[in-house]
Amino acid sequence: MLILAVDSATQVAGVALVARDRVIREEFINFRRNHSEILMPQIDRVMKESQCDWAQITALAVTAGPGSFTGLRIGMATVKGLSLATGLPIAAIPTLDVLAHNLAGSHALVAALLDARRQEVYFSCYDVQERYPLGLLPMMACSPQKAALEIDALLEITGRGKVILVGDGVPPYQDYFVDFFAERLLPVSPHLMLSRAAALGSLAWRAADAQKLEDGLNVKPLYIRLSEAEYRLEKGVRAQ
Repeated sequence: MLILAVDSATQVAGVALVARDRVIREEFINFRRNHSEILMPQIDRVMKESQCDWAQITALAVTAGPGSFTGLRIGMATVKGLSLATGLPIAAIPTLDVLAHNLAGSHALVAALLDARRQEVYFSCYDVQERYPLGLLPMMACSPQKAALEIDALLEITGRGKVILVGDGVPPYQDYFVDFFAERLLPVSPHLMLSRAAALGSLAWRAADAQKLEDGLNVKPLYIRLSEAEYRLEKGVRAQ
C-alpha cells in the first residue's frame, strides 16, 4: 500500500508516492510557478508513470504549514478535494517537521527555518538522532536573532556543540548565522535544504501507524501567525 504526498507549503512543489519501506516516485520543482497550475499535472504524472491506481493508495499526505499562505491553501484544497473524491484519509504534517526529517540520523541539533517575511522566520529545533524528528521547541514566528538565541540555549542544554540549519529561511540571514555560530555551524548539502514530498510521505506513515489520520473535512492549515492581508487589516484597525 502507498501514501500519496503533496507538498506546496513553500516555493517548492512536490509530489511523491511512498511505500512503507521505500520511495516509489517523486517529482520536485523549485522555481517560481503557480502551484495551482502544476500540482494536479504532477499528481497525474506520478500516478501514471508509477502504474498506480487509487485502489493502491492508503492515505494522502500534505504539508500543513507554516509556509506560504497561498501555497498552503492550494495544497490543502488539492488534497482535501482528492480526499472527498476518494474517501482517503489525510496526514497533515507540519512543514518544519518535514524539513528536519531530511537530516534523520544526524547527531547535530537541527533547526528548521522558513522565510516568514517581515524580517521573521518560522522556526523550531529538533533532535533527529532517531528515525523521526523530535521537536524540542514549539513552532514560532520570530526574528532570526531570537531564533539564533533559542538555538544557542539548546546547544548548551543538550551539549550537542553543533547545529545544522535547513529551510529557505536560512539564505537571507546566512551571514548573520555564520558569524553567530562560527565553528558550531555545520554545512549542509543543497538537496537537504528544502522540504521534500518523499520526507512528507515518510512522516505520514508514522501518523498512519499512530492512527492520527484525519478526514478531508477536519484538516486545517497551520498558519502560526496572521497572513499579510490580515496583518495589514488588523494594523489599520488598531490605528483608527
